[in-house]
Amino acid sequence: MCEAERLVKFPFALPRLRRKPARVDPPSSPPIETPPTVPSAAPGPTPLERLNRWLTLGANIGVLLGLVVLIVEVRQNAALTRAAMDQQKNDLLAQIEFNIAKPEMSAIWIKAIRTPEALSDTENQAAGSVLVAIMLQWDQMFMMRDAGLISDERVRQHIANTAPFYFGSRFAKHWWALQAPGWEGTAMQRDAGPIIAALDEDFLVGYMDSLKLPADATASETDEDAPE
Repeated sequence: MCEAERLVKFPFALPRLRRKPARVDPPSSPPIETPPTVPSAAPGPTPLERLNRWLTLGANIGVLLGLVVLIVEVRQNAALTRAAMDQQKNDLLAQIEFNIAKPEMSAIWIKAIRTPEALSDTENQAAGSVLVAIMLQWDQMFMMRDAGLISDERVRQHIANTAPFYFGSRFAKHWWALQAPGWEGTAMQRDAGPIIAALDEDFLVGYMDSLKLPADATASETDEDAPE
């Protein structure tokens, strides 16, 4: 190829060697802000649902009122039971005293206090029955305590108040010592045992003597009561 043809073709080849213009993307459009979606309101309860709620509330209130009534009844029953057992305890103590007040039994009881060595077998048995009766009254106090009707302190206080007037003699303390092994490990031995052990065996003798008025005091009272 000659030099002239080469020069002629060269200009026509130049466009092919030119760099293609870079592709420019059109500017992106700004994002469209969409308003926040508001959740749709929940549908309200149906009349049947509202009725069920009221019925449930009423049932719960009824259960609560029932428990309150039950608690009040239990307390009232406990108070009535305590009053009834207290009355039984007092009745038993009155029966013991009425039995001792009988002339024949009274003579045996005084003999057991003052001269226990002179008691016959029959009289020993009669005097011992009084002690058994007072212990039965104490046992009722133990049952009331076990049922939660009275306190431990009340039981011990009752025994401490009554024991001297029944076990405050040589006969009664000797009788208790003979019977004590049979109550080993029981409330009778645990609560009453220390109280009886601490009693003065001459308490009832001194008590009986203190009930007697001096002869000179009796005479002076008679003189004062006599009409002038």
